[in-house]
Amino acid sequence: MRFVAAGTGPTMEHDEQAERMEHQADHMEHDSEQVGDQIDETRRDWEAKEQDPRVPGAQPEDPDEERSIPGVEADEEILREEPGP
Repeated sequence: MRFVAAGTGPTMEHDEQAERMEHQADHMEHDSEQVGDQIDETRRDWEAKEQDPRVPGAQPEDPDEERSIPGVEADEEILREEPGP
């Protein structure tokens, strides 16, 4: 028969591990809250920029508006007249 003194042995290891895990869970919860705050702040900042016409590229695109592609100069009439590849 084996006797274990109070406060030692497997129960003590289990308690220490449980305490470490609780500490890690608290740390992860804190980090998660910080990330959530950063996401909220970034979303508010972006929404403000979308409303400011001085911020290039922040306004939603108008689907009816033609878009040019940088470095590509194409005239639709010429494209219709020339055969494709």
